[in-house]
Amino acid sequence: MWYQCLLGKNQIRYNASYQRMKMPPKTACFIFIGLMLTCITRSYGCSCNVAFSSYITEASANSQSASMTDGAIIKFDKTEANEGEGFSTSTGKFTAPSSGLYGFTWTFCVDSRTTDGGPLYYGEYGTKLMSGNSVIGVLHTDTETTKDDACSTGFVIKYVSEGTEVYVKNNYAHQGKILSKENHTRTTFSGWKLNQ
Repeated sequence: MWYQCLLGKNQIRYNASYQRMKMPPKTACFIFIGLMLTCITRSYGCSCNVAFSSYITEASANSQSASMTDGAIIKFDKTEANEGEGFSTSTGKFTAPSSGLYGFTWTFCVDSRTTDGGPLYYGEYGTKLMSGNSVIGVLHTDTETTKDDACSTGFVIKYVSEGTEVYVKNNYAHQGKILSKENHTRTTFSGWKLNQ
């Protein structure tokens, strides 16, 4: 029996009767399975290595805190990784390059001080993780005191269709400011495709 698939310009054929080949049966079987998985992956248009890791710089945290409104999209302006080029630092949104099961995590940090050495307030923010117009995760971060900072982390696994935008937005009225500093602590948003 012959199996074949097209891999770009190359056509690969495998003769299932491994006896004609000069290799052990198990090796032939593993090669065959590998070729079939490659064929299936390419046939369904899988976009492998989809992952992003982003955070808010200190300057952006200060700027966004000063102008934050209810329902505003949080912009993560720096990336550590952006495999598949799905994340935009200008919009703060991840656009799924292919459909599949994804994992998303966001850590939101707040500071009770609105400015260094300035008056003290409570640091409190609510955030939502959105997939299109649907809420898929909710997070509340609260210092509980006027001289503190706090961080909260959320994690969601969700099937996302190709072209869907996933992003973090402010949930409701807030106090204090977003805390995100290069060498202290970072407010982050990351995601990756779980199935290839």
